[in-house]
Amino acid sequence: MNKKSPVLGAILGFFVLGLPYSGGMKKGLIGLVVLCIISWALASFVSPTVSIIANFAGAFLGHTWTNEYNANIDAKGVDSPATI
Repeated sequence: MNKKSPVLGAILGFFVLGLPYSGGMKKGLIGLVVLCIISWALASFVSPTVSIIANFAGAFLGHTWTNEYNANIDAKGVDSPATI
């Protein structure tokens, strides 16, 4: 298994739809749904400009989840396809 890029995870996470890349399908889709609901609620009830908070939360989650994924790979001792 290859490591994932934390920078790419953060960039994709900022656009919220990239969360499955960093968190896996189940975790990523749950995060996607939750952040979409939060973004919609903020845009509807507060202000559309405030809903960007959900984008920054997505970027944070994308970066964090990618680092967790990479730490799990390091813990298993598999860091490159050549060692598999």
